[in-house]
Amino acid sequence: MNGRVVLAGAPCSGKSTFVRDRVQAGDLVYDYDTLHMALSGQASHAHDPAIRDYVLRARDAVFDDLEAHPSQPAWVITSTRRQDELIALQERFGAEVVLLAVGQDEAHRRCDADGRPEAWHTYIDNWFERTDIDAAEWPMPEIKRRSGMKTKTFRARMKFKAEGDGEPGEFTATFATLNVIDHDKDVILPGAFKDGQAVRIAYWGHRWGDLPVGRGVIHADQEKAWVDGRFFLDTVGGLETYKTVKNLQELQQWSFGFDIEDSRLGQFEETDVQFLEALDTHEVSPVMLGAGIGTETTSIKSQARGEPGSGDDAGEGDDGQGDAGTGAGDVAPSGPSPGVVMGQIDIEVLEAA
Repeated sequence: MNGRVVLAGAPCSGKSTFVRDRVQAGDLVYDYDTLHMALSGQASHAHDPAIRDYVLRARDAVFDDLEAHPSQPAWVITSTRRQDELIALQERFGAEVVLLAVGQDEAHRRCDADGRPEAWHTYIDNWFERTDIDAAEWPMPEIKRRSGMKTKTFRARMKFKAEGDGEPGEFTATFATLNVIDHDKDVILPGAFKDGQAVRIAYWGHRWGDLPVGRGVIHADQEKAWVDGRFFLDTVGGLETYKTVKNLQELQQWSFGFDIEDSRLGQFEETDVQFLEALDTHEVSPVMLGAGIGTETTSIKSQARGEPGSGDDAGEGDDGQGDAGTGAGDVAPSGPSPGVVMGQIDIEVLEAA
C-alpha cells in the first residue's frame, strides 16, 4: 500500500470493517458517518438532513488538508456511485482505489444483520440502480492488514504441577482454539502460529514499560495453540505475578500480544469473518478482564514448600446519495476492539506436595 487508499462500494459492502482491520496508529480515516456522529451527537447510521451541510464543510476542510500534506497516510471511505468521482479522488490524493464489490442481495442481508434503519435499504437500492462504476475496471489489490500489535484475551485454567514434575513456576497454557469464531469475528487458522517461537511473559496488563516476568515457547497443532513457560521466581515481578495468578484461581484471565502478518476476509459458518493466516506472537500477559472461546492453562509448577516466598499454601453518510466530487459516505467503524477474545475456561489449582 502506498499510504493512501480510497475505499469505495455500496452501502453495507464492508468498507468500515475493511478499514478497521487494517488501520494503524497515525492513519487518518475519513468517514462521513463518523463525522456526522461527532457533529450531531446522534447514533451511528442516523442521518439528519439539517446538519448535512455542516458535515460536508468539515469534510472539505479535511480533504483540503490531506491534499496539502501528501505524506499523511489516509483511508477515504466513499459510497459515491460515479466513476468520475472515484477517479477524481484517486488523482487528488494519489491514492490506491479499492472497490468492495458485493451483490445487492448481500448488501441488504448485511443491512438487516447490522440492525440499520429501514431507510438504508433504499440507500442500497439507489446505489445499485444509479451507479456507473464498473467493478472490472477496479480489480481489488492485495492489501494486507498492516503491522501494529493487537491483543486477544482469554481466561486461563491453572493447574499447579506436583513437585518433581518440573522447575518451580513452570506452566503450560492453551491460549488459542483454532477454527472457531471469536468475539471480534476472527477465525485463527491452523498454521497461523509459529511453532517453537519464543515469547515473553509480560507484566500485568501488557505493561511493556516493566520488566518481563517470565518466558515461554509457542506450540500448536490443528486444534489449539499453547505456550510452555516459566515465571521468573528469582525476580520481584515474576514472584508476585506467580503468587497473584495462583491466588486469583478461577478469576485469573490472560491476553497475548501479536502482529497480524497475513489475513483475508471471508465467510465461516454463514458469518462474515476475518481469517488470520499468519501471526507473530510477542508476549502473553495476565490481565484483569477477558472472555473467550475454548482455551485453558493446563498446568503450572508450584514453588516447593520452604523456598523463599513460597509459604505453606503455595500452590461515511453511507446513504447512497453520492456527494458530487467528494466521494463522501459510508459507515463508521464500530471501533477496534483492543481485547479480542481467545478463551473461556475454568481454573483448577493443585497444591504442591
